[in-house]
Amino acid sequence: MIKKFWAICILLIIIPILHFWIGTGDFYIADSLLKAMQTDSLIQNNFKSEALQYPAQSLDPKHSHFFLNTAFADTIRGKFIGAFPVAFSLTSGLLRKAGLSWTLMPFVFSLTLLLSFYILSRKNIIGQRTVLLGYGATILSALSLDYNEYSVYFLLNAIGFAWWMEYRDTRNINRIYFSIFVISASIWFRLESMPFLLCLALSEIATSETPLKDVLKNINWPLVLLGFSPLFLFLLWNYLAYDHFLGARFLFNFRGNGNTILDRVQNFFSMALLNYVDKVPKFGLFFCSSYLLLPFVYYIFHKQELTKKIKFLIFSIISYVILIGLSAPNDGITITGRYMMLVFLPLLMLWEGWNPIHPKKWRIASGILIVLSILISGITLKIIQQAAKQERTFREFYVRNEAPLWLFTDPILCGQAGLEHLSKKILCLNPAVNRSEIVQRIEQENSLTSFVLFEMNEKESKAFANAPSMFSTEAKADLKTKLNSDFQAQEPLTYKGAIATRYLRKLKK
Repeated sequence: MIKKFWAICILLIIIPILHFWIGTGDFYIADSLLKAMQTDSLIQNNFKSEALQYPAQSLDPKHSHFFLNTAFADTIRGKFIGAFPVAFSLTSGLLRKAGLSWTLMPFVFSLTLLLSFYILSRKNIIGQRTVLLGYGATILSALSLDYNEYSVYFLLNAIGFAWWMEYRDTRNINRIYFSIFVISASIWFRLESMPFLLCLALSEIATSETPLKDVLKNINWPLVLLGFSPLFLFLLWNYLAYDHFLGARFLFNFRGNGNTILDRVQNFFSMALLNYVDKVPKFGLFFCSSYLLLPFVYYIFHKQELTKKIKFLIFSIISYVILIGLSAPNDGITITGRYMMLVFLPLLMLWEGWNPIHPKKWRIASGILIVLSILISGITLKIIQQAAKQERTFREFYVRNEAPLWLFTDPILCGQAGLEHLSKKILCLNPAVNRSEIVQRIEQENSLTSFVLFEMNEKESKAFANAPSMFSTEAKADLKTKLNSDFQAQEPLTYKGAIATRYLRKLKK
């Protein structure tokens, strides 16, 4: 067993080490933090509603000072909900109810990526060396270390893809039905499974030597409908819950999305290759894993080696990359290419079967590109580790300034509060909203005997001058003037550019 799956065994050692080194157990910011809040809220609602349990609801009933903007959380059909899939919240909620801590949650979910590689290697889709490359020389490792749905979503599609390829080898039509069912089920976690399933079907039709009429005659349509049943239930659920067949995630991503054709082309290059947007370099999927382009280049010059399987893989890769690249709402923001992650399934299989006639020059090229890809993955993981370390140190500073309410004037600081957002009243003050209203609510909340205001010093503020919802110096001064009417400011404490000022309620005469 160990000899046959030696790469899986190595990853079984490496993955816990990476989680410990990064400190993923308490690294919850932005997307992962909102997903944690959605899970925690679902539990508090006894799994009957996905409405967010916002601790500062009484102070901020309009959610103007929530830690993320309306692209991530908003009111739909009278409920304040998050943008992320309820299927992931349900899965996480059941694990939490079973006793799994937030500390272990990212690690447990990352093991499902390892399970994906085990299934792919056991089904002879990829070998053990490709397993190591798939984890260490792609964005999959970075995506799996955070608390998110990517690993579970990838696992379901890996199972479906393996069954589809098994059908191509055995012509056992039942494998297609199983594949459709599992990939359809994964749509509950992410919408990109829908175009992936479509591309597999189109690739099958385009590369099949059997006439389409004959193929259709042999299909058991009741089983096909059964295979699509998770998709049908998904569409029905979304329509009943959100008045849209594709659900909350689609609504959050695309409502008011004014992307032009040029924007979509830019997104495509950011996700697939390389781009430079707003003075920030964007490294796409094929830039981070450039070695996976070599088989494409090779087969351009050696078309005589194209087998039916290779044609199927190439067609599915190209069609999926184009479809996702031109339809995605953005480029993935932090890890560009995440929308395209399912393309690694046919890509890694194509790499596994690639055997050039003149291996020396191709071996040299692949060796150089593999080293480059591993270095990029290593740099990405180091950035994540540094971000986690920064979040942890800032959160410790916040905890030392314990109070019933935390106010933040800068989003970069507010996001560092992590899981404290689940239980503590925290307001990420939005300068676009009338400050008098929120100050009045704080003054009227008699239970608040004190609170702490966190802000960045002027030097650090200038470094983040382009960040959204950033308070100006004048706005901060106006806010403090209003707060001083009922509260007395204490001597501020500083830490790495952050200033914490405690306010105590004045005694009424």
